[in-house]
Amino acid sequence: MSNAPVKILDWGRIYRDSLTIEILRSERRRVTILAGLFAFAACVYTFFSFVPGLLDFEFRLRLRTQWPWMISLYGAVITYMWALRAGIGWLIGHQRQPHVALRFLNAFLETSIPTVMLFMAVSFMGPRDALGSPAFLLYFFFILLSILQLDARLCLFTGLVAAAEHSIFAYVVIGALEPETQASFWRSPVFHFNRSLILFVAGLVAGLLARQIRRQVEASLRTVQERDRAVRIFGQYVSPQIAEKLLNQPVELGGELRNVCVMFLDIRNFSSYAAGERPEAVMAYLNTLFDFMIDVVNEHQGIVNKFLGDGFMAVFGAPIEDAERCGHAVRASLEIIERLDRLNAAGRIHPTRVGIGLHMGEAVTGNVGSRERKEYTIIGDVVNLASRLEQATKEFHAQLLISEAVRRSLDAAVAGIKDLGPVALKGQPNPARIFKVA
Repeated sequence: MSNAPVKILDWGRIYRDSLTIEILRSERRRVTILAGLFAFAACVYTFFSFVPGLLDFEFRLRLRTQWPWMISLYGAVITYMWALRAGIGWLIGHQRQPHVALRFLNAFLETSIPTVMLFMAVSFMGPRDALGSPAFLLYFFFILLSILQLDARLCLFTGLVAAAEHSIFAYVVIGALEPETQASFWRSPVFHFNRSLILFVAGLVAGLLARQIRRQVEASLRTVQERDRAVRIFGQYVSPQIAEKLLNQPVELGGELRNVCVMFLDIRNFSSYAAGERPEAVMAYLNTLFDFMIDVVNEHQGIVNKFLGDGFMAVFGAPIEDAERCGHAVRASLEIIERLDRLNAAGRIHPTRVGIGLHMGEAVTGNVGSRERKEYTIIGDVVNLASRLEQATKEFHAQLLISEAVRRSLDAAVAGIKDLGPVALKGQPNPARIFKVA
């Protein structure tokens, strides 16, 4: 038996790593949207600069004059966004988290882009018209998309930077206006102070939304982590299929009627072997056998439902429906026998034989017990007959016996099956026709 240390999962670290990955994925979506936004803006700017008849000729000429500078700016921003996206992809692939200072620096650089565009607008629109430039609205795009960073501090910081830079822009440009031009309300400092205040409030609201969304993401991740943890822990005592079924549906007493194939497996002469060995050696022996037997059952769509000391009961076709339940059960049984023969031949275990009985029929599958203690079980005569078949392997010196119901469900071309005829089995009112497979 292996003495390797048991690996203990750090669920706190798993949760933190999962949350980091989700935040980075959200950040990558945000950067992709921004890159697409500026690519679209570059196309619109080019369209209005070169298509005649849409704008005043003089204004279109000024747009065309500034086109190389604006396209260079758009290109630089798009390149930066895609480089940032690639960097985030690298962080996701290596499960690393960016330094918080870099995130704030990036937020500052991104939010400064509308400010640069506003100052560039002054050169071809003039101070008066630049104050009303649509570039002001870009601040809101950056504030809105900052929510995808799922960090309230970054949202608030983005709103604060937008408000401060817009105030600086308005102060500089208004100072360059003629006194009579400053008389209009929308060109006054008070008007632009209110606009800056709105930007700051927008950042505050975005932060509250980001905080709420992050809480929901954290709650969802905790639920998934706890569910995975329950499946891992619960799956050590029952099959993963049962664990999944019990976790995905209400656990009530009662059951459902299913057509299943039941397997009973018993290790021959176990009592005499155990009487001459120390308990820890017996436990290691059983673990060696059950380790590969359970894997074989699971690989063939079955589940081990109960351990019976020196054997177990398995079922095929429940809790998950399986149209090939009998074929899977027979193939699993033959593989167990084959692998056991190889272990015996290699001298890796005490000489061991098994007896396996298979029967197919209707059974009630579900939970039995009390409200405090429940067990997933299989109830029906199919269980009793499968158990009797396993016991009958001793009488017929067989390792695998199947019932007539199982034989009928198999491919007629299956070779090596011997018909033993009707046999009286203990506890059964009528003789059962059985077949020897191995």
